[in-house]
Amino acid sequence: MEYSKKDLKMDLDQESLTIYIYREEQEHIPIVYWHIEEVEEDASVAFSMINAVRLFYENPQELLDRINSGYILKD
Repeated sequence: MEYSKKDLKMDLDQESLTIYIYREEQEHIPIVYWHIEEVEEDASVAFSMINAVRLFYENPQELLDRINSGYILKD
């Protein structure tokens, strides 16, 4: 499925990080999600989180490709 690059969103708060595809009037499509407890249990998870945030800004299509989502972003 194809989605616009502007539809890829990120929410970051004190407890979690979520990257998702925003769909108006439909359920959002989660791409990646981490909760702070995962980092507390295994600090190496932080590297995956940082890499996902980097790809979100620098190359969002590669982020989707790396997790084998099958989604395609268009301009």
